[in-house]
Amino acid sequence: MLIDEDADKQWVHTRQITCRGYRRADGLWQIEASVADEKGQAVPFRSRPDVSPGELIHHFSLSVVIDDDYQIRDVAAETLAAPWPVCTDIAADYRKLIGLRIGPGFNRAVRDLLGGTLGCTHLTDLLVQVGNTYMQASFPDRVARQKLNGEDPRRWPDTRTLAFVDGCHAWRKDGPVLASEYPQLADDGEPAKA
Repeated sequence: MLIDEDADKQWVHTRQITCRGYRRADGLWQIEASVADEKGQAVPFRSRPDVSPGELIHHFSLSVVIDDDYQIRDVAAETLAAPWPVCTDIAADYRKLIGLRIGPGFNRAVRDLLGGTLGCTHLTDLLVQVGNTYMQASFPDRVARQKLNGEDPRRWPDTRTLAFVDGCHAWRKDGPVLASEYPQLADDGEPAKA
């Protein structure tokens, strides 16, 4: 194995991604996310001053308001630190996300709207984490709403609530986690009869 915690090594870079999900008094969800890249060594440039060790070369933030139907209602992007002044020019374009829904096809729609030169790589990459944070933050409320229709998830009207089934090793249909948490889905996977 090549991993050696005791190896002689020099820190050169730290990327910190922070995401926080908030339930608002108006019933909407607000996800606040940021990405910051701190350099541990000097980064030389030809046309601007170098980035010094301990300095942020990137620091971007997104605030996204999402409703209970997974729809983006508002977006604010901000450039707090960037290598080039022109990096701030693209922040307003992230409002193009208003109206999109978090779920299947979301990442493709984001790439179509803001991929490549249409957006900022760091802000666009951060949107995946915004979607994940929204799903994590809103999950308990979504399940509680669905349980108003009964305990059997096959009768829940919003099938997106359990979209994680078969999405990872732990939540596979033939695994012990699904059998213990949602046995109705693990038994035969057939929809319940109304």
